Amino acid sequence: MIKTRYLIFFLAAMFIVMTFLSFYFYWQENGASLIQETQVAKQKGTEFAKTNDQQACLEHVIQNSSDCRDTNCTVELKNFLTACFEEAEKSPGVCDEVPTAQDYMGKVSWTVSTCRKAKIRNGNCTNIINEIPLLCERETRF
Repeated sequence: MIKTRYLIFFLAAMFIVMTFLSFYFYWQENGASLIQETQVAKQKGTEFAKTNDQQACLEHVIQNSSDCRDTNCTVELKNFLTACFEEAEKSPGVCDEVPTAQDYMGKVSWTVSTCRKAKIRNGNCTNIINEIPLLCERETRF
């Protein structure tokens, strides 16, 4: 009879191999389009930033997140937000109430309340604007 630890080791190894292969094949099939979508989103964010400030970037992304239901949309909006926030004119006070990137509970509370104030009940909104604390910290470093 096979020892339990060998069976567990074999199953764990199979899980790792299958996970790797699934990501590999997914990337082979979708990698080019994901890279292109990322570049397009960053371009749109930079273009939007030319005529808007950081607060407008944040509000634009929050409003667009209401229709966002899949991972591709979330990634697109995060890239848009990052490019827009970094290139836009600084908004006084946009980072004042934003918690630090290391304050997990503060980030959760801030993202949820910000999305609720905008009347967006979709979970992707909080996931997308979760980038703001990091962007605000980057801004203060430079």
